Amino acid sequence: MSDRIVPIADSFWNVRGSFKLNGRVDIGTQCSLARLADGSYALLDAYTLEGDVKDRIFARTHDGRDISAVLHLHPFHTTHVAPVAAQLPHAVHYGSARHRSREPGLRWSPLSVDTEAFREYFAADFEFWMPRGVPFISDDPRVHFSSVLAIHRDSRTLHVDDTLGWNPILGFRGVGFHPTLALALEGRPGAASEFREWAKELAIRARTIDHIVTAHSRTLPPAARRGPGLEPTVRRALKWVEPVLAFHTRRWGK
Repeated sequence: MSDRIVPIADSFWNVRGSFKLNGRVDIGTQCSLARLADGSYALLDAYTLEGDVKDRIFARTHDGRDISAVLHLHPFHTTHVAPVAAQLPHAVHYGSARHRSREPGLRWSPLSVDTEAFREYFAADFEFWMPRGVPFISDDPRVHFSSVLAIHRDSRTLHVDDTLGWNPILGFRGVGFHPTLALALEGRPGAASEFREWAKELAIRARTIDHIVTAHSRTLPPAARRGPGLEPTVRRALKWVEPVLAFHTRRWGK
């Protein structure tokens, strides 16, 4: 299946790309192009642009020159970082400590994506959310739960990798938190409660989010076209992980 670009709103486009698990099963991946208030563009996450997808994005952005920033929002999504940097040599890259350590030669901003300074710098265009009760970069490389969730203000779109995902087999109700939550929760009292409260706050914020785009499927979740308001989607996802949170509380305490 070839890559494709999906218009989500007048200022937001999502790319459905390919990522083969163990080189066999294509679980998909994504990046998004968002127009900023100053007229330039940001690429959310790195994915090598090819074929028709590249042609359409480059046509919109003057051969990519209008893409001023690449925001690497998941610390374990690193495969396409260097190829995208080669395609957009003028763009400033914003990432995590793990991104910078794996690709030290790129044009990295000193602003790390998990800092308040980064959030403030892009506050006119984005609102960023990071889950509480879990580490941003897990010591276990198999645990890919945490990421920076980006809400594009103009299009009212939530771009998220792994933290929330979609299982096409389950249809609309298949938007849920990543299955590694049980391993990701910090081993201390209160971690489960912190995560639960964060998810509830996100659900309230989702009342004014119209679209959600997630990684690791070759198609978009139905909620990407739903609008307005994704509060039920987030609350349903929280309900599904309540047994995980309850078990953690019994083991570690509130």
